Amino acid sequence: MSPTIHCVRHAEGFHNSKISLMISSPMCRTLQAAPLAFQTALTSTLKPQRIVAFSEAQGTSGGPCDIGSDPDILRRVVEREKWPVNLSFVKDGWNQKKAGSRYSQSNNSIRVRARDARLSLRAKLRELISNGDDDAGIEDSYHHQGTGWHNCETRAYVFEHDFRSNHDQEAWLMETRESRWERGKVHPMYGKKDRVKLFTAAM
Repeated sequence: MSPTIHCVRHAEGFHNSKISLMISSPMCRTLQAAPLAFQTALTSTLKPQRIVAFSEAQGTSGGPCDIGSDPDILRRVVEREKWPVNLSFVKDGWNQKKAGSRYSQSNNSIRVRARDARLSLRAKLRELISNGDDDAGIEDSYHHQGTGWHNCETRAYVFEHDFRSNHDQEAWLMETRESRWERGKVHPMYGKKDRVKLFTAAM
C-alpha cells in the first residue's frame, strides 16, 4: 500500500503526531513555521525529530518572497533560533534563479525540479518503510504553484503507481478521495494522463 503524503500550506497549527519524516522549504518563514506547527510531533517521539530542509520544495517565482538565503546565512539563523532543522541538503546556488539555472522560473526547470522532488520522496519513503516505519506521513512537503490553497490547508496524496516500483519515472502523485471529499470535491482525482488531456482540451 502506498504511504500517504500530507501536504500542509505553512502556518501555525497542531497536526498529526504520527510523522515519520518532515520536509520543508528552506525559506526562513517555513523553517520558522514548521517547528511551531509540528511542535508536538517533534518532541513526542522517542528520538527527537528534525525537519529536513529540501531545496526542491522552494517557491517557483523569482520574487523576493521566493528567493531564500545563502546556506551559510541559513545555518547561522537556524543555530541562533535553535530550530530543529537539518540543512545538509541545502547546497550553494539553491537560491539562484537566473535563466538557465536549475532553479530558474522556466516551465521546464520547474517540471524537472518537481519530478526530482517526487522521486526523492519516493526513495526516502522506501528507506523509511524498509527500516520499519510503516505510517509514513510527510508534512509541509512542498509548495504548489497556483492551486489556491487556504492558510493551514492540508491535502493528502498517494503515488499514482506502486511506489516500490521504478516503472513510473515521474513518480506522479494523486490526491486521495478522502482528502478531496474534505475539500468538497465529489469526484476522484483523474490520473496524470487524463489530467493532461483535460488541460489540453481546455486550452
